Amino acid sequence: MELQTELDVLADEALRARRQGLSLLTAVRDPRFPALQSFHQGLRDALFLEIPEELEPWARLAANGVGNPPLQHMLVDFARGGDDDRRSALQAALAKLLVFEAIRLRLFVTAFRGEEFEVVGGEESDVDAIAYTEVATLLHHPELADPEVRPLTVLLASASVSLARDAQSRAEELRDTGEDTREELRMRARLRAALRELRLPEAVLLENALAALLGEERRELTELQAERPVALDGMTRQAMDQRVSRGRRALAHPRSTWPRRRRPALFDLLQRA
Repeated sequence: MELQTELDVLADEALRARRQGLSLLTAVRDPRFPALQSFHQGLRDALFLEIPEELEPWARLAANGVGNPPLQHMLVDFARGGDDDRRSALQAALAKLLVFEAIRLRLFVTAFRGEEFEVVGGEESDVDAIAYTEVATLLHHPELADPEVRPLTVLLASASVSLARDAQSRAEELRDTGEDTREELRMRARLRAALRELRLPEAVLLENALAALLGEERRELTELQAERPVALDGMTRQAMDQRVSRGRRALAHPRSTWPRRRRPALFDLLQRA
């Protein structure tokens, strides 16, 4: 019942955003749509949660699977639905959100399995934009209705091609910039790659603590905790301060001392799939 309530709220916000002329890409970062914003960030952070031992076989199966064609078609069919009545409109809005997030998360893994995309200046927001553009462009393409086609697989393949083109374009533009700029991007890429190896709470806290090095604005810990509950919910201010302090010291030493994940996360399984 609680899950249904949460889905209803997501559907309502997604439909409201659409009727206000906002794209999902904008709405998931707009504080006027708190459920969408929380869902979008929470899914990203959930990629880095350590998987309990008893769930790992199921997670590996899901990561290595080719996808469920009937489920893919059902989700895409709902997303292609119209506004004949409010129920249909809500159903379509929620399904489109789920399609977008599914493509975005898999594309995220593709983009950040290494440092290459960030070395040329690519960021998470760029991955979001590419995923959204592919969904918005291809969702109503007749090919996706073919029963022999896996529509989400087609969307992801197209998005992956667009990601590669985007990276190539960025690399070409960087040739005209100075070495200082390129070195700064390489440094940030190395740092972000290191953070992705850490346990989720440490990764989020240290990313914030090192915000100046990453070209970002540092947030107050209470504000950060409210924005990233998947990573920081339930932690005291003292506990967060201690993790930041220990994490800073650890990053200055060999990798073996870092607060890395002890168990694989879905991000790890998907990049090996």
